[in-house]
Amino acid sequence: MASVIRHAAAGLRWILIGVVVAAVVAGAGVSVATVTLGHTPHTGNVSLDQPVTEWSLVADPGIDRQQAMDAAVAAVPDSRAVSAEFETEHRIPVWEVEVVTSAGVEYEVTVDAKTGEVIGTVDHD
Repeated sequence: MASVIRHAAAGLRWILIGVVVAAVVAGAGVSVATVTLGHTPHTGNVSLDQPVTEWSLVADPGIDRQQAMDAAVAAVPDSRAVSAEFETEHRIPVWEVEVVTSAGVEYEVTVDAKTGEVIGTVDHD
């Protein structure tokens, strides 16, 4: 009886070793496939899917935040700027400026980040 238990334990040990080896081989296969297919985990790096010249426009707009806010206030009479966000629309760098009139009407003014020209104004009643 003891010999049967010993043989069973030895067999289980080999099964366990086989499972571990299979897991290591499967993990290595997944790693190779991931590297081959280019699916790398996000590391916080930015990929340049746009030409470098376009990224330089984003990194160095022609006008700063305050100039964009001033242009937006000038475009909407009797208003004050509340916030401004730098974005790109159709690969064009723009400032999205929120302004509020003294009557409480909110506007979103889009200002070209290179030229300072007001591109559009949207009323957000």
